[in-house]
Amino acid sequence: MCREARTLHGLAEHKTNQAYVPMAFIFAIAAAAAWGVAMTVAKPGARHLDPITFLRFRWVIALLIALIYGLLTNSLALPSPAAAGFVVIGSLLNAVIGWTLYLVAMQRAPAYQITALASTAPLWGVLGAILIVGEPLRWTALAAAMLVVAGAFLLVNGNHKQRSSLTGTALAIAAGILWGVSETVPMKLATTMGITPATSIALFALVAIAGNTLAIPVLRKRLPKRVSRRGLVYAGISAVSGAFLGWFFWLNGIRLAPASLLAPVRGSTLLFTFFFSVLFLHERPTRRAIGGVILVFGGVLLVSFGAIA
Repeated sequence: MCREARTLHGLAEHKTNQAYVPMAFIFAIAAAAAWGVAMTVAKPGARHLDPITFLRFRWVIALLIALIYGLLTNSLALPSPAAAGFVVIGSLLNAVIGWTLYLVAMQRAPAYQITALASTAPLWGVLGAILIVGEPLRWTALAAAMLVVAGAFLLVNGNHKQRSSLTGTALAIAAGILWGVSETVPMKLATTMGITPATSIALFALVAIAGNTLAIPVLRKRLPKRVSRRGLVYAGISAVSGAFLGWFFWLNGIRLAPASLLAPVRGSTLLFTFFFSVLFLHERPTRRAIGGVILVFGGVLLVSFGAIA
């Protein structure tokens, strides 16, 4: 597995056309902004919809958009078994488990804290590449980890009136780990095997819907059903921005350039979510919390740029 992954990664980097790198960066910025919107609307969405309903509605809408887009552009194609398998793994880690943990965490702490901790995904993605793909360990990864831990401490303790619970903190970090690993390992490998973005998103959504449905008997006891029109609107916004556009931009970006090259831009999701939560949700972070965001973002940038060096 490690040798196979390294070979595919090497081929992808070898085929990278430097002329396409600027466009890849634009795609990555657009993905970060789209994911930032989706992560921010999850806060009010979690107040009006239970996580199970939120995620099912979100991915049903994303599936319909992906199918319509794929049919209009004739870009739907049956993927190879290996590529499909990687997308299935990515969806289970990201859309089923990761997003469930994120929505539950959103119910326990301010959005700017949870989004900041979950936005450490690029850091965990690089560490996942080291542990799973077998890339060499760099000192920058260790230094970045210390920055993230320090930033997380400030974020958790930055608001004395509304401190994040330990459970919420752990869930947010776990979501970030799962998101980072799924974006940089299985989804990159699936893209390298030639699967189109439309096909990838459609399969991703199908697995998310199936996984969420199978989890209902276990999760429904702890997550009672709550449905409202406003909550469905928030879930719809999350579907268009995060479930479809975010992944569409990201998958197109990593088709044009190595994922490690785009990781610093992907890390800007943290800044987008922090800005959106303050602007639209009217949350007022303290100076310590702002300092925590700076440290976390610094850790993400350090490990991402270290991956390029």
